[in-house]
Amino acid sequence: MPTSDSRPNILVITADQWRGDCLGCRRTPHPVMTPHADQLAAEGVLFTQAYSACPVCMPNRLTTLTGRSASRLGVTTNFMQGPRPPVDSARTLPARLTREAGYQTKAVGKMHFFPDRARYGFEHVTLHPNDYVNWLEDQGYGGFYRGHGLGGNEVYPAVSAVPERYTHTHWIIDEAIRFIGARDPEHPFMLWIVFEAPHSPFDPPAPYDRMYDNLTIPDPVRGAWLDGPDAPAYFSQMRLVHNLDYVTPEVIRESRRRYYGQVSHIDYQLGRLLGELRTRGLYDDTAVVFTADHGEHLGDHGVFGKTTYLNGSAQVPLIVRPPRNPSDTSRARVVDAPVMTADICPTLLALAGLDVEGEIDGRSLVPVLTGAEADGDRTIFGECGGHTFATDGRFKYCHYRTGGAEQLFDVAADPDDLTDLSGDPQHADTMAALRAELIEHLTSLGRPLVEDGAGVVAPAGDDSGALRARNPFAWRGPMRYGQGYTG
Repeated sequence: MPTSDSRPNILVITADQWRGDCLGCRRTPHPVMTPHADQLAAEGVLFTQAYSACPVCMPNRLTTLTGRSASRLGVTTNFMQGPRPPVDSARTLPARLTREAGYQTKAVGKMHFFPDRARYGFEHVTLHPNDYVNWLEDQGYGGFYRGHGLGGNEVYPAVSAVPERYTHTHWIIDEAIRFIGARDPEHPFMLWIVFEAPHSPFDPPAPYDRMYDNLTIPDPVRGAWLDGPDAPAYFSQMRLVHNLDYVTPEVIRESRRRYYGQVSHIDYQLGRLLGELRTRGLYDDTAVVFTADHGEHLGDHGVFGKTTYLNGSAQVPLIVRPPRNPSDTSRARVVDAPVMTADICPTLLALAGLDVEGEIDGRSLVPVLTGAEADGDRTIFGECGGHTFATDGRFKYCHYRTGGAEQLFDVAADPDDLTDLSGDPQHADTMAALRAELIEHLTSLGRPLVEDGAGVVAPAGDDSGALRARNPFAWRGPMRYGQGYTG
């Protein structure tokens, strides 16, 4: 076991629904201002093809803590009503760091666990929204969390119902700084902070709500395949279920503007936390991971939210900034090979001097951090609800259970998923190979989306009235008195 002097502190920063291409250092059409994330990339390694193997909130959090994919865990949707997922809290990343390496472990923010107060191996959790809404009561802002009345998945533009000082983003940073000051200085720490933003509702506080008013906001992209006869039924159904056909292009543009405002609000607040580490002489000895649980379509291909394996949904930012070593010249690297959020757990275990236990889907990225080339022969698999995918980093295969649609995209040449190559005879062998690998992988895990060596297909249905009436995003008002996401 390494000595306490050689074990780095660990800071994991997870945003909720932050697209992988929404970083200033990525130089994409999204005009986001992210100076602190960009600085972390300048001091570490930026992974441009980082995937959430299950792009939805709760399963990916368990993947971060265990290195196991949602398919391996058997949990591929949110599970706010239970049952409790099959995770041994004594073997999670924070539990092992505490027991085997003497770490103090703390989680702050949107854990989104089940049940609400589950710790999953952390010594202590300060929880959003539960503890946050109680704090708002004490500050005289009871009922102001989402006080504008928009629900947690509505996509209309809004502004925070509380001043910036009382937002959950600011509160999460305050709680993180409080932990840094109160910890035992003789032992290393692991701190995991999880923001609710930039998840909808898109309601940044002033002045972030108007920060992008004078910048050009790009229109959403739209794949030509949406107009074809074989377009996945998911996209037309989601437009009805979420009433997205009512949202005009002008409103979408404003929602994107507010989303960017939330992104910058988080980044600017991170400056307070990283500055605190520097002031206390802890920054150089701290490994920092910056990532998200999944992305956000943000109007691309006619939808918002996540769950698909199109890049806006499935790709996340991933920056790993190791403890600083002035003699190390291998920093500021950009890695284009495919990686996944399951890699975070084994990477941090390795940095703490611990071995990986049991079957996991992630791989340690420590060799890449020290200058080695990333594995160029790796295939990554994913499953989310009724969607599955596989990518080798060059091409990406997607399968939709509803209707049985298949897609193939050239990841390198088509980062916006505009051209579906699944009907192109020149790419038939590539698609067949990725499909076969995906089916073999899911079959090995006993997953129900494959049967008799093929992907399961469910009828699409066409009752548009019933789809629109079941909108799950309406009528979500303010929370009070410590209610969680199941309240």
